[in-house]
Amino acid sequence: MDDRKTLILQHINERLTSLKELGKVYSPEKIDELATKLSNSPKTLTEINTLIDNKFSNQVRKINHNKYLASLQEYYIASIDKLKKNNNCYLLSYEHGIKVLEQANIKEIKDINPYIKKVSINNEKTGYQKENSVNNDYELIMSDIAYLLKIEYANTYRIFDENMQPKGVVNISFESKNEKFLNLEETLQFVKEESTKFNLTQELIDYHDKRIKNGLEQIVDKKEYENNLEYVFKLFKALPDITEENVNELKKTYLNIKIFELLTNSLNNNLSNVGLIINKENLKYTYKLSPSYNKYAIEIPTIEPNETICNFYIVDKKTLLETIVNKYYNDVKEILTLIVGNRETLFPLINQVIKEHLEYEEYKKYYNLVSDNLNMIEQTVTTKKATHPDSEADKELYEKNNELYQNRISPFVDNYVSDYEEEKGSIVVTAIIVAVLLITVAVVLLAILSISKMDM
Repeated sequence: MDDRKTLILQHINERLTSLKELGKVYSPEKIDELATKLSNSPKTLTEINTLIDNKFSNQVRKINHNKYLASLQEYYIASIDKLKKNNNCYLLSYEHGIKVLEQANIKEIKDINPYIKKVSINNEKTGYQKENSVNNDYELIMSDIAYLLKIEYANTYRIFDENMQPKGVVNISFESKNEKFLNLEETLQFVKEESTKFNLTQELIDYHDKRIKNGLEQIVDKKEYENNLEYVFKLFKALPDITEENVNELKKTYLNIKIFELLTNSLNNNLSNVGLIINKENLKYTYKLSPSYNKYAIEIPTIEPNETICNFYIVDKKTLLETIVNKYYNDVKEILTLIVGNRETLFPLINQVIKEHLEYEEYKKYYNLVSDNLNMIEQTVTTKKATHPDSEADKELYEKNNELYQNRISPFVDNYVSDYEEEKGSIVVTAIIVAVLLITVAVVLLAILSISKMDM
């Protein structure tokens, strides 16, 4: 055996000694095969040792990740009682960071399409049931991240059968009996039929029809980034009976959702996936933006990692962010400051949220995307604040927002594992989130409570 292979074998065995999780993975024959392959490569010993470190560290993380998911399943099984009469499933939610496992009865009302069914839950609420898929796992992830940022998201639950096998997810409908939901494609038709602002309505129709005629395409002119957003704001202004205050509320909420989408790498952000809840009282309409819904981060073949969809276009994420920050900073400065100022707790918590829902390879890929997006946001905000420093009034507002954020994350810190790994080459950085005190016994008990009725 040559000296080069001997040194490689020595390093492999040293790493295996410290990485006991791999003891059952590598047989002596497999170790010798790996050492032979590496010794014949043109790489230096230093490069080979780094490669070995990275390879084994990644496999250990994968094994530990899978063990963690298995332990969650054991936890859920230990937490349940046998289904009571008339109940046919368990629903798992992460309400405000607290895992709540409840018994429920779900009945199908009708098929919406081959993948979605309209259902009733406990004969009290209606919702939309979707099958098991990575796509739908992202709905649970988005729901939790949205809560951390105070973004409204449709209540989303994972469905388990009587044997605690996952059967999909259900989104609870968010409009009440006296309200009507319209996505922003449907809203244009509503404006056509109800609005008396004829010139503005015709401008909207012309822009909309020209855009959809061309199909989903990439923006070439940077000015069109602004036009693409302004279409939505003009749509708000064209709504019948709407006040200026209501327009400004809708605009701010919409832009905050855009920041949420950029952070979480949501891709399907067209006009069908955002909407209005319309109410009519005393013969006048009022409006609020619906909770966010149907978000996912699955790769789309026609979209590059630096791109996303926004309304009518495929856009560059960084250019979209810069357009929002430079043109509409007053509307988004609170959420941007919250994200950047609380990165040390927010990112570890996001990591734990995605870790609970995704298999390792998907988790690792999504972790890196969110990390890149967070870096992009931090860089853009830092540049903006250098030329537009915070006023004293801004600082007071941010301090209040931070207090509310700390209240929201308390149960997350208490109920999620507080260690996370951040991959930087071969280095594993462990961050410990400071445990938050004063979590009451009642909150702790709620996390494992199985009840027969779902109060939503």
